[in-house]
Amino acid sequence: MNRRSLVLAALVLGFVSGCSKPPAATSSPPASENGTPSSENGTPTMTPPPSNDSQPKQGESAVYIVKDSGVRCFAPPCPTYNAFPVDKPDAEPIPVHELELSAVTKGSDEQTGALIRKTLDGTGLKIQGTLETRPNAGPAGAATVLRASKVEN
Repeated sequence: MNRRSLVLAALVLGFVSGCSKPPAATSSPPASENGTPSSENGTPTMTPPPSNDSQPKQGESAVYIVKDSGVRCFAPPCPTYNAFPVDKPDAEPIPVHELELSAVTKGSDEQTGALIRKTLDGTGLKIQGTLETRPNAGPAGAATVLRASKVEN
């Protein structure tokens, strides 16, 4: 490979990896640093991450304020939107890769465009809908789809 293709490959990989979320840092030391192994055979045991009860379950209808996240990616799926649960204002936003508005707009491109533009302003778009996960939606993995059943703006 020549120098130009190496630089181009590094840039593309940098942009693609920019869409991924870095792992969360832990404040407690690993079990091996405490001096005692965490299991009988001396290998540390993996503790499951804490469940986030504030997140709605897949397929449950809920009301969200959807705002544009500002993230743009080269490889789909890309977390373009943030969905904020209305009933849990202190909860972390849910990254959403795709808004499915066809049930609300009945296929009208003009209405779809107008609703997408509302995600760009400061107040966002108030939607009642369900979250679904679409596995293998692209090179970047699974996608979270918000299927709107009602727009409340």
